[in-house]
Formats: sequence, structure tokens, C-alpha cells
Amino acid sequence: RSLGTLLETALGELVGKGVVAVRCAGLWAGIDIDPNVATGREVCERLLARGVLAKDTHGSTIRLAPPLVVTGDELLFAVAQLEAVLAELRS
Repeated sequence: RSLGTLLETALGELVGKGVVAVRCAGLWAGIDIDPNVATGREVCERLLARGVLAKDTHGSTIRLAPPLVVTGDELLFAVAQLEAVLAELRS
């Protein structure tokens, strides 16, 4: 399975858990955060503290664009950190 598919599948599991929608094109991902949970900037700042770089765009949307040398384990780490951040913000 390709890394892009891995990323899209893993992110898709976060829909309804603080994520409204996910759009992927290969390794690029646009993730719409539920605005009732947090802004994109809040999520990105918390991700940075956990070692994950993401860019906030358009209020509640964040963008992931990992390097092409990323591994599957690194992608899953990033998604796990996003899941943890969203859980913190929802509690």
C-alpha cells in the first residue's frame, strides 16, 4: 500500500473525532478541524510541541506536506499526535 493511501486512511479515521473532512493528494493532506474544537493555529502549535510540523490555512484547516523520504511509521506517528491533540482539545 502506498504511503499516500496509508496517510489518507489513517487521517480518515479521525473524522468525527475533531476532524470534519480530509482531502489528500499523495502525501499532501488538507485536514478540516471542527471549529467548535479548535482553530487550525491552535492545533498546529500543539503539534509543533509534539514534534510534528503542520501549517494552518483558512482558519480551521491544517495542511500536512511531509518530505518524500518520510516512512510509514513517521506518518503514523504524526497522525497519532494529531489524534492526541484533538482528544486534549475536546476534553
